Amino acid sequence: MQGYVLSSFFYGYVITQIPFGILAKKYGAKYFLGIGMLINSLFGLLVPLGAYFGFGWLLTVRFIQGLG
Repeated sequence: MQGYVLSSFFYGYVITQIPFGILAKKYGAKYFLGIGMLINSLFGLLVPLGAYFGFGWLLTVRFIQGLG
């Protein structure tokens, strides 16, 4: 279970590398970095709540956190 929780973050992280790298090159990295940090911070606060509601919710929160 621990492996699934830890890897769900990295699955979200890997998916966004190429598309957002292209967009950051085109529009500038400052905006994407700021939005990414905001998403990561907000969903970091939701990790305990996701764990309370169940394993699937925790995986979803960590996946979205990885997207940020």
